[in-house]
Amino acid sequence: MNKHIQELVSRYGNKVVENRRYLHAHPELSFQEEKTARWIRDALIKAGIPMLEGISGNSTVGYLKGERPGPSIGLRADIDALGLVEENKLPYKSITPGVMHGCGHDAHTAVLLAVAEILAAHRELIKGTVYFVFEQAEEFLPGGAVQLVKDGIMDKIDYMFAIHVDAENPVGTIDIEEGSRFAAVGTYDFKITGKGGHGGFPHTANNPLLPISHLISSLNLIPALKCDPLANCTITVSYLHCGIDGVANVIPEKAVMGGCVRALDTHLRDFMMSEVERLGRAVCAAYNCDIEVSTVYGYPAVVNNGNCVALMADAADELGITRLHVPPRLGAEDFSYFAEKKPSAIAWFGLADPSGTHEPTPHHSPKFYLSDEDGLPLALMYMLTVYCKACERFH
Repeated sequence: MNKHIQELVSRYGNKVVENRRYLHAHPELSFQEEKTARWIRDALIKAGIPMLEGISGNSTVGYLKGERPGPSIGLRADIDALGLVEENKLPYKSITPGVMHGCGHDAHTAVLLAVAEILAAHRELIKGTVYFVFEQAEEFLPGGAVQLVKDGIMDKIDYMFAIHVDAENPVGTIDIEEGSRFAAVGTYDFKITGKGGHGGFPHTANNPLLPISHLISSLNLIPALKCDPLANCTITVSYLHCGIDGVANVIPEKAVMGGCVRALDTHLRDFMMSEVERLGRAVCAAYNCDIEVSTVYGYPAVVNNGNCVALMADAADELGITRLHVPPRLGAEDFSYFAEKKPSAIAWFGLADPSGTHEPTPHHSPKFYLSDEDGLPLALMYMLTVYCKACERFH
């Protein structure tokens, strides 16, 4: 089987790179991926792959049924880009002003489309039904996955698999572990109202910056004093707006601050969010200021299923891909909504330049770079191997 897959990929390797570079040059923001979705749907139609009806927005779900009985396997790729100005000097750099594929969703989409086209041409590989899930808006709350779940796709799927490209580890490496791998996230926003006045008469005013200065330090004590010291969690103060630049003698009436909460356990995230709100209200009351609190409970933690992880690890070992053992990351991923419904797993797949010519770059960077010629054919071979193993292992 491995040799057969290798032969299929060798005939398709250039196309997956070309498709990724086309997508990279034509990025679209979350919930605005109309052209990307149309491009995907046209490719599926050309390959003779039917699509589910009733799928919302710019998400697309193609599917193929095999002649042999077997499981219903979902393979997922996210399709949206980020609000970044690309700084790479590449012939396929973004031509969309202020938008860039800075997290590798172009690679995810190109690989999944290649898997779909290969399976459409070689249906003897299919057992049961395979679903190709192209998800809109992973980067922007509430995300695309939650709506796909509402659309009912997880009622059809028994197991879900995905990769996320890793621009900081080289081609030929993978990180796939059981348990919590991405954080649960939440955001908070405080609008604080005091009483404005003259800087020379502070006793006649009520400066909203005073509770904010208290909160900036106190919020960071929640992980330290309210959470298990061994828990992976953090609170970030991300923005603060108050007063007028250069106006030194006016005490402002209003101030705004906000940020995010992250934890590898969804229940811990929920507790921390409640503590953030409680502390905000208590501190503002102590300073006799009013506060308006807005919170958003974002993606739950991604919890990889042990059986799915074992399968993905076996696929990596079969292809000679080196398994890394990287601690869980506090980035968020709405793949969690799929994993809450059915056994699922997502792996970090190395796509940094193995030669070292290009320095590894962080995700969400304007210099984000993937070694696609080296890595995408391997990613394609890996996902095909994962699918074929799932057909054999799960019944």
